[in-house]
Amino acid sequence: MRSLSMDMNMPIRTGFELPDLLSFPIAASMPAAAAASAAGRPDLPASQIDLGPGLEVTRLTPGRFANAIQKNVQGRHALQVVREDMTSSFILSLEPDGSATVCRGWRYLSFNDGPQVHTSEQIREQLGYRGGWHQKGWWMILDLTLDDTVCLRVGEYSHLIPTHASGWHLRCLPVSPKNHPLLARPALACQSLDPQSVFGEDEPHLVAGILPGRWIVLGGGNGLRIKVEANSVGEGELPVLRAEDSEEPLREDAWEHSF
Repeated sequence: MRSLSMDMNMPIRTGFELPDLLSFPIAASMPAAAAASAAGRPDLPASQIDLGPGLEVTRLTPGRFANAIQKNVQGRHALQVVREDMTSSFILSLEPDGSATVCRGWRYLSFNDGPQVHTSEQIREQLGYRGGWHQKGWWMILDLTLDDTVCLRVGEYSHLIPTHASGWHLRCLPVSPKNHPLLARPALACQSLDPQSVFGEDEPHLVAGILPGRWIVLGGGNGLRIKVEANSVGEGELPVLRAEDSEEPLREDAWEHSF
């Protein structure tokens, strides 16, 4: 397992934050030689994609990509102690014929306790999507539509009942690590193309600190397990981010199980 302690100024997003507006194109840098090395792909512009250190774009091999995330966050606001416990999973299948399916789920518990105020929030949700993917330059573009035949729809909410859009559009890059502090194997990094999503479809599946910006990072094969632990109640404690390859293929219901 690889782990990394992060500066407290680095945001760890949980709960109901809606996604920031994405700006396109994303400024970054990638060696021009890498762009020219792949036959049949257009040369990339000089200003490209910020993947941070230790990652480079590579060729995509269609297949199964997945992650499971666990976040345990505890903080203090005045006299209130806030605790959040969340697990999520994202299972993406890209077929050679251009078809694609996604099953994503998350479980969220939040408690806000103080001398007079005690509140909580609970969510259990699973959604399936079906659609297709195609290549556009280095990007893999996914066009998806809600489809309950992909996996069973689950929707249990203590308070807020989300309104999900029927369609979801993402763009993904196949990346390969070179001395990356957290990733040991090739992965698929995806971003939502819906900047004003009704309920922040990507939010449960984002982890700050693996790549700069808002990315869903999926491991090939069995998938990737990612764990975030943050405690801001005590002084000087940094959030810890860990990532490791799953020993067994991540199942669609991985979001229901802590690890």
